Amino acid sequence: MVREVLNSWKYYLSDKSNFNRLISTVFIFITITFLFKEYLILVESWDHNLGVYNDPFFLKDPLDLSVPIFILTYGSILFFIIFHLNYPEKIVQLIQLAILVDLFRVISLFFVRLDAPEMIPLNDPILNHLIYESDPKTTLYNQHDLFFSGHTANLFIISILFKKNLLRNIFLFITFLTGVFLVLQKVHYSIDVIFAPFIAWVIIYIHNKFFFNSNKKLLNS
Repeated sequence: MVREVLNSWKYYLSDKSNFNRLISTVFIFITITFLFKEYLILVESWDHNLGVYNDPFFLKDPLDLSVPIFILTYGSILFFIIFHLNYPEKIVQLIQLAILVDLFRVISLFFVRLDAPEMIPLNDPILNHLIYESDPKTTLYNQHDLFFSGHTANLFIISILFKKNLLRNIFLFITFLTGVFLVLQKVHYSIDVIFAPFIAWVIIYIHNKFFFNSNKKLLNS
């Protein structure tokens, strides 16, 4: 198993274009992650002129579902990576698509300035360290990180990247369940979650069209 994985990566990286693609993708991902954290600080300073959305799917009080959201999100990412260890191109695709999700969210957060509901802040040690404010007493950065849901979009993309219909359907259900949990915790409005898969489709199309046209398309690979 280990030898097969090493051989797969050795073969993949033997192509100079693949090597350059991997290095540039990782570099851009790290850079975007850092810049996105700074961008969210800026988002908090804006006038959120669209106000609070009267969400018909909200319960009276939010539920703290941080633990299942964390497990579903990072469990899905970890499973995807392990499942595709022999397919380096798939892992590179996922990173590239995650970059595009962040870029699209930069645009959407600029134009769709919703005010934050009375949420229970998401207790995610990874996001809180890399993206959000790490001090739980000042949950500043995640208050207006709303439209659209990055959790939902990225999990939907993971679902589509699976070739087997059974796995694709399982992870589509995980995407749906995570979206429901995000709404129940009120860290996202329902519209943030509902629009996320449609935006993810656009991102996949753009990736296929402009960034991945020399290889098999995502939906067929």
